[in-house]
This record gives sequence, structure tokens and C-alpha cells, in this order.
Amino acid sequence: MTLYYECSDGTIINFISDTISPEEPETLLRNEWNYSTISGVGGIARIKRFYKDAQESELKLQILADNAEQYNDLMREMHRCFERDVRTLQPGKIWWNDFYKEIFVVEAEYEEFEELMESVIKKIGILSVSPYWTRKHSFTYPALVEVVGTLDYPFDYGFDFGTGYDYDRADVVEFLDNTTVYDSNFELIFYGPCDNPQVVIGGHYYTLYTDLATGEYATVNSRSKKIRKFSNNGQEENIFYTRDKSSYIFEKIPSGLVPVNKGRGLGVDIILYDERGEPEWI
Repeated sequence: MTLYYECSDGTIINFISDTISPEEPETLLRNEWNYSTISGVGGIARIKRFYKDAQESELKLQILADNAEQYNDLMREMHRCFERDVRTLQPGKIWWNDFYKEIFVVEAEYEEFEELMESVIKKIGILSVSPYWTRKHSFTYPALVEVVGTLDYPFDYGFDFGTGYDYDRADVVEFLDNTTVYDSNFELIFYGPCDNPQVVIGGHYYTLYTDLATGEYATVNSRSKKIRKFSNNGQEENIFYTRDKSSYIFEKIPSGLVPVNKGRGLGVDIILYDERGEPEWI
């Protein structure tokens, strides 16, 4: 397995290495739902909702360096990363294989320091404001240069592409296999050149009323609730106002086999966030 910390500036601290060894890392995987209830008939309570609060956990790291210089460099780097993320309010990520959780390291304690061995046990306190383990799944639907005829399927897929969809348009119908446990947060990336980019996912419309030149792209992120446009020179622009207000653009994408409809000339990427209470172990 892999277990490491990614600082908000991209610095990596490997928690399984020649100099660092975690003790009981499975303590990081504690999964808990909170709940609220309402009184029911006969005084029997009913569940009103389940929810997750900020979560605290801890991890012990056994530090064992080859020499004093290596020990000091490692301890300095860990402190710099953890402290910087807290002071800038930018969470780091703790990675368990290909899943990550956004966290802050808010506490550090030390045990069994051995100066001659350049070793110590460092216990870190972890705060996760969004206590989900997340893995990204990317799906790419490129623009098609040549248009040959229209789509004519001899059978019924059993999907409803939504009211107002024109089945005679020369569009592309593809499928997205969303294997997440529940409806997914996502990021859409529309690539220029295009006018008013639109994609229909599971019958729901995601539309921006904007123009994208060659080399430009726009992103729609349902987690951050941000819509951004990026120019050729890297300039970022807030284009939240360009969203189609008649169809909620941050609607989560349902799990299962989902139809994706787009114009043939449009290139779009769909990134799904697989958010879970615990990651896959191996």
C-alpha cells in the first residue's frame, strides 16, 4: 500500500519509507455518521437525517534517520508543510493508495526520543473538515471533426434524454459508467473552440452561455460551486453568471450507466468524485 501526505504546495512526505513507518495506520479509516431524530407516533423516534461533522483522528509515525542531518531535514520539512497548510487555511491531503482525504495536521506530540539513534515517535493530530475519502474517475469525450449522417439506433436504450431533446440532431450519444455508491460530485471541462457549450448527462442539461476560443477551456465544479474560464495565457475568469439558470448546473451525476449527449464539435471531460466513508483497502 501507499500512504503519504501531500502539502497544499505539492510537497510529498512519504509515511512509508526508509525513515518513516506508521503505527496502526488503520486508525485513519474510522467511519462515523451522525444523525438527528424527530418524535414519531407513540413516542418512537424516527431518523430525520444522517450527516457528517468534522472528524479528528491521530497517527503515530516512527522516525528513524541515518544521521543527524537527515533527521533534522525530515523534521523541518514535516513541520514546514503542516504549519504552512494551517496558517494559510489550505488543507493538505493524506493519500491511502489512490484515495485522498483533505486534512489539517493540528497537533504534534513526541515520545521516546533517542538522540544517538536519530529516532523519535511523532504523534500527529488530524482534522478533516470534509471527512470523505475521495478518488477521481476521468472520462474524456473528444470533439469529432467529421460528421457523417445522424444517429440511428435500431433498439431502445431505455433512457430519457430529457424534455426538449431533439433526437434528429447530429449529436453524439455515449455512456458513462458511474460506479460510485451514490450520486457523484463532478467537474466538467469544456474545450474551445465552441459557442454556448452544453452537455446532457442522464437527462439533465449542463449549459454555459459563453464563447471559448481555440486553446481556451471552462470548468464547472460541483464541490466548490465555481465556474471558471481559462484563457490561452493562463488567465482565470469567474464566469458563474454564464450558467443556464433554468437547469441547475451543479446537479450531481447519478450512479449507474448514464447516457452522455453532446454536440459532435464539442470536446468535454467529465471528472467524477468517488466520495466514500472509507477507501478501498488494497
